Amino acid sequence: MAVLLITACAKTSNNSTTFTLPTGNFTGQFLRVHYTSTTQKYDTLKANLSLAMAQSTGFAISGDTSTLHAGSYGSYAANAYYIQFVDQTYSATAPFKKYHLSGVYNYTYDGSNLGIYIIYGDTLKLQYNFKKTTN
Repeated sequence: MAVLLITACAKTSNNSTTFTLPTGNFTGQFLRVHYTSTTQKYDTLKANLSLAMAQSTGFAISGDTSTLHAGSYGSYAANAYYIQFVDQTYSATAPFKKYHLSGVYNYTYDGSNLGIYIIYGDTLKLQYNFKKTTN
C-alpha cells in the first residue's frame, strides 16, 4: 500500500509544452511606454495597427504607420514563451525613425487575444495588444 501511495504522488517529467502558433488577422494597439527618471513620470504613445500572420507567408504590419510605427513585413517563429520577428524592412544601420516589429519578444496568445511585449531596462516597454479578427 505504501508503494502505491508513493507512486501515485510522484511527479512525472514531461518536457513537451503545447502551444498554439498565432495565425490569422489581428487588430489592436501598439503602445510605447517610457519612464523619464528626471520627471519620474510615464509617457505613453499609441498607434492603431493591423497584423496579418501566416506560417506560409510570414507577417505584415499595417494601419496607423505614419509617425510612430513602421509598416513592415517578414517572417516569424515562436515557441510557448517567445516569438521572433525578422522584419525584412528593418535596417540596423539606418537612422531610427519609427519602431519596427523586429526581434525577440515575450508573448501571450489564447486563440483570440495576442499580447506581444519587450522591456528595455527599466525605462522603455513596447507592447502590442491585438484581438483576432479572422483566420
